[in-house]
Order: sequence, then C-alpha cells, then structure tokens
Amino acid sequence: MTKPNFSTMTKSELKQYLIEHQNDNEAFEALMDKIYAEPESKLYTVDDVEILENLIKAKRRSV
Repeated sequence: MTKPNFSTMTKSELKQYLIEHQNDNEAFEALMDKIYAEPESKLYTVDDVEILENLIKAKRRSV
C-alpha cells in the first residue's frame, strides 16, 4: 500500500488520516508542519468573549 502525498492534503484530511493511522509519524509531522506554517491565532480575553456573546445575543434579538 502506498502512502498518500501528505503535502497535498488539507489539515482536515491529515487529521482524518491520523485517526485511522495513529502510528504514522510522517503524517503527524506533515500535520504539525501545516499547523506551524499558519499565522498565529489571536488570543481572546474573558472580556472579549463576554463582549462577543453580548453582540451575538443582541443580533439574535434583532432578527
């Protein structure tokens, strides 16, 4: 059985592949490479989350 080309797979595809092939270190490393290549995610504070929740609630009430 030949291995898929991990460099052409999306993160979702790699995650699914790893669920089915948990001992495949090459696939794991490919996934980590994709994750580390992304720009860092924005971190939100508790206050940010509360503000967002209030905005969502207000939007739902206005619909």
